[in-house]
Amino acid sequence: MNRISLLAGGSVIVFVICVALLFATDGDRTSDGDFDSRPLMLYCAASNRAVMDKVIRDYQLEFQRRIHVQYGPSQTLLSSIAVSKTGDLFLPADDSYLKIAEQKQLVTQQFPIAIMHAVVAVRKDNPHSISALDDLLQDDIRFVQASPDSAAIGKVTQTALKRLGHWDAIDAATIGYRTSVNEVANDIEAGSADAGIVYDAVLHTYRNLSFVRIAELKDAASQVSIGIIATTRHREAAAHFARYVSRSARSREHYKNHGFDITD
Repeated sequence: MNRISLLAGGSVIVFVICVALLFATDGDRTSDGDFDSRPLMLYCAASNRAVMDKVIRDYQLEFQRRIHVQYGPSQTLLSSIAVSKTGDLFLPADDSYLKIAEQKQLVTQQFPIAIMHAVVAVRKDNPHSISALDDLLQDDIRFVQASPDSAAIGKVTQTALKRLGHWDAIDAATIGYRTSVNEVANDIEAGSADAGIVYDAVLHTYRNLSFVRIAELKDAASQVSIGIIATTRHREAAAHFARYVSRSARSREHYKNHGFDITD
């Protein structure tokens, strides 16, 4: 875990530098007072990348306002916001990160969007016949997870399994921890792992993977919400995009089509 934390810390520093350069470049191109032309900066969880790419495409076409987006693990994004004090919107994979950000006065308004559920990802047709938590503990199963220190799915999984007394066993069976939920899915698709815990919605774009729901994870779910960063200089525009993502029929349809449960 110490190595993971060190790598995550280094990634935050690199990310902050990149964001600073991005804003410096855009500042030269943006006309003062032109509300519609001002780009917004969105920090978005990697688990929402596939659907958010479509939402942003539609939004930019409809409103001619650019959205710059940085995808990554929720904890890394939160740390970047805290360090850089830049950006306009924060969309983590689990709203617990928004609550932390709110406590730190980094985020103001929040808009609920959808819900994701924790599941066990396997290869299509489930060749190892995984159907229960105990199956993941077998010596011949290569099981990977996302780190609870960086990714929302790891945090949600750890919380759920600790509550049931299963965390120590599943931790011992884990052959490796990944930085994000997408990396877990990538390992299984590439054949370097047999199973891993991911969000159900993440697998929408992985045609060679399927998932299994297990009893121990039935209450492991994440509320996806988007928050407005407290230091934004474009509050009205940020609120407009947040409402579009959370309430517009087109955005909600995208989220539904990608396997999310829509929040009413």
